[in-house]
Amino acid sequence: MPRGTVVKVDRVMPFSPPGAEETYVSRMLIDKENSGSERLQVNHGVVKAGQRLSGAAHPAPYDEIYYVLSGEASLDMDGAEYQLQKDMVVFIPAGTFHALTNRSQTDDFVILTLWPGTPEPGANGVYDARKDAWGMSYREV
Repeated sequence: MPRGTVVKVDRVMPFSPPGAEETYVSRMLIDKENSGSERLQVNHGVVKAGQRLSGAAHPAPYDEIYYVLSGEASLDMDGAEYQLQKDMVVFIPAGTFHALTNRSQTDDFVILTLWPGTPEPGANGVYDARKDAWGMSYREV
């Protein structure tokens, strides 16, 4: 059997946490459940036009990386504001508060997020909500 996993983003079921259906959409692309990856998790996230995420600070050891695929957003990272756009990369150390605001009223802000493996319960609210709703982290459409 071949090793590795190939995923087409639009074949992954989108998930929005309860109450955030008009704000944020998440697609788990690579994780333990669909690829067996113990040390890496990749998520496709969309902050909808004109929306803001409330933000979070993930505990150690959960550093996070954003890779911006499209759109423009403001990032509040520990009180400093950064303007993000396509092809930018952000490193967010564990314990660092971060929140995104999509500056466009017409275009979505789209990112890939990378994590060091599967988060423990309580480390990532969106991941927890998806597991609670689906009983798993990954579904195809």
